[in-house]
Amino acid sequence: MKFIFVDAENIGLQKVNSIKASLTDKVFVFSKNTSVIELCESKLFQVFSCYPTGTNQADFYIIGNLVGVLASLSDEQKKQCQFVLYSQDNALVLAFEFQCKLHKVSCTVALEPKSIAAIVPQAIPKEKASKAKILNYFKRPRLAESVRSMVQYTKPEFTRIFNEFIREELIVRDPNSKKKWILKESISQIG
Repeated sequence: MKFIFVDAENIGLQKVNSIKASLTDKVFVFSKNTSVIELCESKLFQVFSCYPTGTNQADFYIIGNLVGVLASLSDEQKKQCQFVLYSQDNALVLAFEFQCKLHKVSCTVALEPKSIAAIVPQAIPKEKASKAKILNYFKRPRLAESVRSMVQYTKPEFTRIFNEFIREELIVRDPNSKKKWILKESISQIG
């Protein structure tokens, strides 16, 4: 028996329409799109659309439902089942494969994930530029949050880079104000 999980928000209506499943397969489609929901009703696919609207909410719901299905199966049933994911979201694919491996079930990703190689070359220059840009703001004492707003990065993205600076001892707390941070090399120039 196959359990097919479909990230319709990621793959779109046409790819959902192209999914071939037997009557014994369980097909779980995650989407809030009306056209996808109507298509799934005609194909007898089960639709999940009651998750919150927002970034990665469908992904969280897919993994939650996967874990729920896995928990409901006995070890003997798990041996007879195959879990299939239709998504090109690299993070979701990794999470899905991890859960399947953790529960010792057969797992297949039906679509090629988006090329990581195509994404990485663009991300590296941004990363280097962002670090240099952020460090430049700490030539004089500043609050971390004010620098984050100046460079316009998300809080998690900024925090990760900021924590690297602290670990590498590139920035330290300002001796005159414990709330502010400054480049370590700038302390001698100010004092």
